[in-house]
Parts: sequence; structure tokens; C-alpha cells
Amino acid sequence: MSEPLEFSDIEGDSSPSRLLGSQLSSEYASPSTSYGTYQRMVEVRSPESVELSGSSQGPFKKFGCEFDPGAKSGRVLMMVFDRKGRPTMKEMSRHEVLRMTQDAAEPKDEVISEEGATPEMEKMTPPPMRRRSSSTIAGKIWRLGQQNRQAGQQDLYTVGVQRVHSRDIRKMENAFSVTNEPRIVTRKQAILISADPLRAIVMRDVCLVYVPDGADTLLSVLKTKFAETAREDDAPFEFRAVEALLATLSRYFQAQFGQLSPVVVSALDGLMQGGLNARELEKLREFKNTINEFEAQVDGVRRALMVLLDNEEDLRLLYLTRLYNEPNLLSDLWSIDSEEIEVLIENYLQDIFSTRTKAELMQHRISNTESLVMMQLDSMRNYLLGVDLIFSIVVISLSVGTFIAGVFGMNLHSGLETADGWFLGVVIVTIALFLVMTIVGILYFKGKGVLLQ
Repeated sequence: MSEPLEFSDIEGDSSPSRLLGSQLSSEYASPSTSYGTYQRMVEVRSPESVELSGSSQGPFKKFGCEFDPGAKSGRVLMMVFDRKGRPTMKEMSRHEVLRMTQDAAEPKDEVISEEGATPEMEKMTPPPMRRRSSSTIAGKIWRLGQQNRQAGQQDLYTVGVQRVHSRDIRKMENAFSVTNEPRIVTRKQAILISADPLRAIVMRDVCLVYVPDGADTLLSVLKTKFAETAREDDAPFEFRAVEALLATLSRYFQAQFGQLSPVVVSALDGLMQGGLNARELEKLREFKNTINEFEAQVDGVRRALMVLLDNEEDLRLLYLTRLYNEPNLLSDLWSIDSEEIEVLIENYLQDIFSTRTKAELMQHRISNTESLVMMQLDSMRNYLLGVDLIFSIVVISLSVGTFIAGVFGMNLHSGLETADGWFLGVVIVTIALFLVMTIVGILYFKGKGVLLQ
């Protein structure tokens, strides 16, 4: 067993090896074991500062951040699925969800060392630096320099993956609404799926599903899909969870359209066959708004899946289990064959696209019915305008007859009042003039296309 290296042994050394040696095991993260080149030094652990012994500058403080859900958000009801697809209802706070995702993002070697350590071993653990001889220290420093140079050469090819942040959890807990844009976000050892009314956080060994209000049927379908995918033991858990979530969304959209379609079709047929009234027109407006919201919801999920398929890097980051077991794959993501996850997503994308096409066709049918109704209303308005024009012609003709009657009704002496036959002649001429003016006016406006048949 090697003896611990006393810091007094290298106190007089003024070379850079002093600093490198003092922080060898505390600050350096090997590119072959760290999850990404740009390893974050700030971790969500504790609000207290951590002192790293052995630094020549005194204690080095590594500040952490703590997310306190407090009384503002409280606890939310979650459905937790394990690797066997067994659901468990549990109330969790934002801090608990965040801590679970942060624990899942820990590198494999660190998790093993933490689980394998006992309190007695921790008490007996010597300072991090050990040596057998001065040549061993020089060898470690040389290897450290080699690893740093190799890490610098791989910076352009290594993918830095962010951990789940508190803001991601807050976005997942936003109020359910059809106006929320669906999104699928990849984080370090976590997949965040937000597609109302289904929101979930998928990790390599557990899936957290936010329970929406009044969605018992949706949760029942989700349990069934998880139970079906649990039989595929050869597939990674994250793939089975994503498949169950997408299958549930596809089934939910199909069920929603199945409920809307008969009602809308029946109302449209009744609107076309029956008379037009305010109630039927109000129903048409409500159906159009409902189909618009449904189409926007389905199209949002389709766009999110299309964006994910177009991003080759995010597709390969969905392999949580493989990246956890082989973290060095982050420096060569293109060595991962993403065909399996692409086929899975494209399969359900086709189902969702089919539902979206049906909703779009229904929307076109509603628009066509609306256009036809508007044409009928325009026709009725034109008919009323034609009737108004005819009455205007009749009124003008009557005005001419009234003028003639007024002229002969004046109290002026003309000698015609005592003549025989003038009264009958004036009446006949006035009626004939009235009829001629009315008929000529109607024929004239018909010839101009103002009055339609």
C-alpha cells in the first residue's frame, strides 16, 4: 500500500508541478470519463461552499446553487415508472425532481465509488494525493499533461451536454394550455418531453410523468403502453419510455379526433340541409375554433418530432444508457448508429401526421361549409337588394301618377273640369304610364345584370 504524500515534502518546490499535483484528483476531470469536455464546476449539491485541500492559494471555494420550491409551487403529483413499467403515484417537489435528474447525470465511475464507500472507509481515506516515489509523481504529472493535450485536441469534436436546470423544471410545471409549444429537449442523462396534456422526464432507469387534472383515461392508456413496452427487455429503458409516451400521444389524438369528427360532420350536414339561423352559425364558429386548436396541438407535436429528427446530435444523445456506460462516446457521437431511434420516432410521426391530415381535411370541410353559407347569405342579401330596387321603381312610377293627379286637382280654372271624357282619359293614361315605367325599369336593370333571376 502506498504511503500518503505529505504536503511538506513538496512545499519548497517552485515548479508548476506543485499546483498540478495539489489539484490532481480534486479538480481534474479526465476526458475519457467525464460526460463532455465542458464539464461544469458548479453542481447542484449544497448551498455551502466546499474546501479543496492542498491548494497553495488557501481553500478553493466551489459555490453551489440550490433550488427551493418553497410554498409558491408546492408539490405536484407525479406518476413514476420503473424499469419494469410499474407505475407509482408520488408527490414530488421541484427540488426533488431536480435532485433526481442531477443524480442520474453523475458519471458512472463516481457513482460506483460513492456507492461502494462506507463511513469507516471515508474516515480512513487519506489525502487525495499518494506516492510511492518521486518518479511516480513525475509520471502522474506527465500523464496529466498528455491528457490535457489530448483533451484540447478533442475540444472540437466533444459534445458538451447541459444538465437539467431549475428553469427546465419550471417550464415543465407551467399551466397546461393548448398555446404551449410542444418541445423535446435533451439534457445530460435526461429527456424532457412537453406535449400537452402529457409531460414527462425520461431517464435511463426511471420515467417521471406529470399527472394532469382530469386525465384518468390518458393515464390508463399510458399504463397500458408502458406495460406493453416493458416486455421488450432487449431495448434500453429510455427507448421504451419514449415509445410509450409517443404511443399514448398518438392514441390520445386519435381518440380526440374520433370524438370530434361525428359531431362536426352531423352539424355540418344539418347546417346544409336545414335553414340558416343564429344558433347553427354559432355552432359552426365553435366547431371551427375547436378544430383549429386540435390541429395546432397535433401540428406542434409533429414539428417537435421533425426538429428532433433533423438534429443528428440530439438523436444520438437520446441513447442515455449507452452514453452512461460509455461516456467517451461523447467525443465520437457519430459512431453511434441512430437508426433504431429514428425508426421509432418516424413510426409514431406517421401516425401523428395522419391524424393531423384528418384534422386538416375536417378544417377544409368546415371552411367549405362556411364559404357555402356565406354564399347563401350573400344570395339572400342580393335578393333583398333586388326587391328593394323593384319597389323603388314602383314608387317612382307612382310618383309620376301622383304628379299628374296633383296637376289636375288644383283649384284653377282651365275649362277641362266641365269637358266630357277628360277624367277617364287622364286615369287611363296615368295607369298605362305607371305600368310602362315599371316594366321598362325592371327590364333595363335585368339587362344590366343588377337584377338576377
